[in-house]
Amino acid sequence: MKRIACQILATLLAAPAVAQDQAMTLDMAEVYRVGGVDAQEEWAFFGPGLRMSFDGAGNLVVLDVLDNRVVVIGPDGRLVRAVGRTGEGPGEFRQLMALAVWRDGRIAVPDLRHAAIQVFSPEGDLERFVRMDDEDKPLSSALFHEEIRADQRGERIIAQGVGGVLVEMANRRNRLMGHQDDEPSPGVDDRALETLDFSGDVVVSTPILQGWRAPRPEPGLSPADEEDWGKVVASMEDRYFEPGFHWDVLPGGAIAYSDSSAYAIKLASPDGSVTHVLRRALSPQALSQRIRRATIAYHLERLEERYENAPSTGLPFMAPDPEGRRRRIRERGFYHEIPVVRGLKATWDGGIWIQRRGEDPWDDEGPIDVFNADREYLGTLPAGDPGMPAAFGPDGLAVHLERDELDVPTLVVSRFTASTPPPRSRRRSPSRRGATAPPGAR
Repeated sequence: MKRIACQILATLLAAPAVAQDQAMTLDMAEVYRVGGVDAQEEWAFFGPGLRMSFDGAGNLVVLDVLDNRVVVIGPDGRLVRAVGRTGEGPGEFRQLMALAVWRDGRIAVPDLRHAAIQVFSPEGDLERFVRMDDEDKPLSSALFHEEIRADQRGERIIAQGVGGVLVEMANRRNRLMGHQDDEPSPGVDDRALETLDFSGDVVVSTPILQGWRAPRPEPGLSPADEEDWGKVVASMEDRYFEPGFHWDVLPGGAIAYSDSSAYAIKLASPDGSVTHVLRRALSPQALSQRIRRATIAYHLERLEERYENAPSTGLPFMAPDPEGRRRRIRERGFYHEIPVVRGLKATWDGGIWIQRRGEDPWDDEGPIDVFNADREYLGTLPAGDPGMPAAFGPDGLAVHLERDELDVPTLVVSRFTASTPPPRSRRRSPSRRGATAPPGAR
């Protein structure tokens, strides 16, 4: 089973590209790096779960999810301040999952167990503590967001909804806490966006955009299956190659997103209405029995590697039912084709980076197409050179994560300039920036 099937089939599984890529490279100058297992200062030792964003001064704001802390790192790589602390009161954190940063330096963190959004000034002081209107439910799905963005136009957060498993967990927890008669937790699903407006006395959520979801057959669980949490989770799990929902917010409030297996990046106004679609002649690959077998073999191999390399103390994911995990890999469903788009990020100046699939169908870290703020295709970066940043900042700044064998992250902040001109097939006026502009910039 090991590597043989994957190695034999690797060259057979790549989807042929129809569109002609314009080769593009970047000049990348490292500015600083912090973190890693050898970090000299305690504040610079980060856990595996991080959320981060830049402000307009070039400060990098980092949320360490496991440690419930927020740190601000200056353009020189030194600690500027720690924001908030673990505790029970306002200005203190109980359970954070996401982070939003405004260009003026304000920070907002939805706090799940406070059932509130906490807003901090550019100096790190608590400005507002705005509760949800259903704050009596500590696990309300309205705050169960992992992906959020600051709406630079006001006191609003744009948030992706919650997946089926998390909603069911929240609903079951609420029932156990005595809310049996309540309706299921409100909020949009994981293929939709909503605004969380905290300008008033309570947070108001408003749906703004619903992405497409591939139809799937009903799970058909029996009453006995409904009591089996493993079967419930399995019935909600995405199929192999099911199209993802990838999105980001542009500086003026427009939203770029991909919700299908095709290369079709939709640009929507802040109210969610689609105004434009970016396309390239790249088509999804049809699923075959060969790809099915290779995909299952690949995921089984990854699982065995994780078991073999687990620390002697064991990890949480290792504890329950290893044979059940193998069975779920084998029995998981398949979507009928292989999506092209695997990721999307908006640059500081309003450009868009679009990551495509790699050579293997399961490889999410393929080449990256770069579009500028005028929606012009500038070129394609090769896979892994440099890879999709975790966040873009002003003046060409970007941050990448490097992880060692223990999954300890190092934050690497660099400054990019494009070293290859945009395609000559499109004439550019002299007033626009040339080849030395940060990729995605006007």
